[in-house]
Amino acid sequence: MSDEKYNGLSIVTRMKECLGLDRDKDLAAHFGVNPQMVYNWKARGTIPLDQCIQLREEKGLSLDWLLLGVGISEPVREPSAGYYVDQEYTEVPLYDVEASAGDGSFFEDENIVGYRKFSNDWLTREGLNKATLALIRVAGDSMDSTLHDGDTVLVDLSKRKPDGVFALRFGDALRIKRLQRMTDGSLRVSSDNEMYREEVVHPENLDQIEIIGLCHWRGGRVF
Repeated sequence: MSDEKYNGLSIVTRMKECLGLDRDKDLAAHFGVNPQMVYNWKARGTIPLDQCIQLREEKGLSLDWLLLGVGISEPVREPSAGYYVDQEYTEVPLYDVEASAGDGSFFEDENIVGYRKFSNDWLTREGLNKATLALIRVAGDSMDSTLHDGDTVLVDLSKRKPDGVFALRFGDALRIKRLQRMTDGSLRVSSDNEMYREEVVHPENLDQIEIIGLCHWRGGRVF
């Protein structure tokens, strides 16, 4: 976290950018506050957290981007052919698939329903290849408190070797689980919610599982 990004001036700039505003007084009017408050955010380095949360609810923006300038900069847009890359951002496809964090969510086709933008600088720092990324949504509560129902998860399709939290197909179900390779070749499949039982897949049954990719990042409500 750099001081340059994590300060009131930078946050105010991003707020005005996402609202299409040029003047501080217009930003103040949007939030129903005195223009002096916006000045204080910039001059004193105050973090306007309540207003950032309000913008997140209004625009579907990421708090990571509003506060730090990293990750998603825009909400989901309508799909188009392929993924889009410009000098600053890459649009990663969001698939019409809910990865169950419970008993499993069945599907037939993985159709792209939209895209979300990620900063190219952030992708580089995280060691991610834009060509091997996908977004899916979580359904269920078995990964609480790591992942919550409705969260969006960025999956790195190039990383498929346990250990860690992975998206996987288990039979006809798409799930997100914590995987651990055991010394005997078995695969331990566990949930972060203690209400769910651990599963062990023995070597002779590993063909029933397809590891899709490593869950690298999540976006969702603040609890």
